[in-house]
Order: sequence, then C-alpha cells, then structure tokens
Amino acid sequence: MKRRDFLKTAGTVSCAVGTAATAGTMTQQSALANELPKGKAFIELRVFTCANAEKKQKLIEIFDAALIPALNRQGIKPVGLFETSAELNDGDKNYDKANDLKVFLVTQFTTTNQLLQVIPKLLADDTYLKDASPIFEAPMNDPIYDTGEASLLLGFDHFPRIEVPSLEKDRVLQIRLYNSYNIERNARKIEMFDVGGEIALFKKFGMAPVFYGETLAGRMTPNLTYMLSFKNIDEKIANWQKFATSSEWKKLSGDPLYKNTANKILNILLKPTPKSQI
Repeated sequence: MKRRDFLKTAGTVSCAVGTAATAGTMTQQSALANELPKGKAFIELRVFTCANAEKKQKLIEIFDAALIPALNRQGIKPVGLFETSAELNDGDKNYDKANDLKVFLVTQFTTTNQLLQVIPKLLADDTYLKDASPIFEAPMNDPIYDTGEASLLLGFDHFPRIEVPSLEKDRVLQIRLYNSYNIERNARKIEMFDVGGEIALFKKFGMAPVFYGETLAGRMTPNLTYMLSFKNIDEKIANWQKFATSSEWKKLSGDPLYKNTANKILNILLKPTPKSQI
C-alpha cells in the first residue's frame, strides 16, 4: 500500500465498529455481519485485577485448567495467558506495581460471529461452568477477581493475525501500547510499522512479533498495541540494544513523516502461565 493511500483507509473498520457500538444489539450484529478483511483477525486483550496474590494465583490455575480448553473447543487458538511482576520489570522506572495483581489474556477471533458468540458459548459450555466453578460460586463480596477490562484490536495489513514465534520455557513477552493524541497521528504511527518498515526491522533484530493491532475500543485510544516474544530476558535486553543503535532505526525514526506520533507509551514485560499457548 502506498503512503498516500494509507491514511485514507486507516480507521475505516474502527469507525464502522464504533458506530455499531452506539446502536442497539440488532443493529450492531447487522453492522458486524460481514467477514473481516481477508486474512485479518480481531485481537482481544483482557486484563483481570485481583485483590491479592493468592487470588491471582487461583485465577491463573482456573484459567489454565478451564478457560483455555473451553476457548479451544470454540476453535479459538492460540490463547495467551500471562502474569507480570515488579521483579520481572526491574529497571523500568515507569512500571506500575499495581500490575503485580493482574492477569492478562490474549485471544483472536477470525470471524465477527466468533467474536459475538464467545461469551454465550462459554455460558452454554457445561464443562467450562463446572471446571471454572470457583469463579461462579464465589460470593459477591469476595470474588476471585475484582475487575476486568477489555481492548479490541484489529490486526495490521502486513501482520494480520497472532503468530507464535517461540514456546521456550524461559520466554518473556513484552506488550507495548503507543497512545497518540489524535487519530491522524495514530494512523501515521501505524503506517510507520506497517508500511514504513518498523515491523521488518523488529524481525531483523530478533524482536519476534506475536501481534500488532489498531485498538478499536479500549483504554487510551487512539492507540496501537503490539506484543513481542523473546526466548529469555537476556535476549530481550540484547536485541533491543541492537535495534535501538542500528542505522536503519535511526533513519526511520528520524523521518519527519513520523515525528510526534506517540505521546504516551505503556510497556510491560510478561511471563506465560504453565498452559499458555503463546
């Protein structure tokens, strides 16, 4: 796609989904009835916050044993389940220790119907309801998790779906959110990755991508969110250094076309749970 055409098409699906979200359920389902652009997927990031470390561990055990298999039964694969800690993010002065009590779930939907039906199908899945019963039987004043939030993303043109680059035992995942201060700057930042060559540079320097997505609905919009995978923490440190000091990155980041595109960045290192498929 040529640069001059990119901004014309960027955000088209965002607007369609956003418009549908303001209408009633029937109108929404009608607006989302068409299939996704060829090869693309919706990527969903859910974050669950627990009251303490014990409940967080319990939630991970339930999701590993019950939720991941239930989603797989619906054809939703791969399912990524992650946790984080201040220790893992040591050295990041911007890390929020509140993340220590959060569980991160990453899924993808290859059709709009799959997205719309995921929760109804979970509620109709007797095996899931039984295996996840501690969640449903917990009293209202003492739930397994306190809050949940969700962001819905659409895969990029040149990286349309989740990929699983590594399942090394010591792997770490890195999720990064680039918030822009207006929709034009966000579209330009997406272009920098998708057309300008940043995705290719990441791959060249061993920054294995899991997904790249434009956030259609969720926190800190407009933004793009992406996830990288590394075999271990040492590889993460070394490969980011190679990338940051490369002449290719200096040239791309110095392109006036891409100046002042992201004014807030969230950066979190994650480790997979025992049954995570990413």
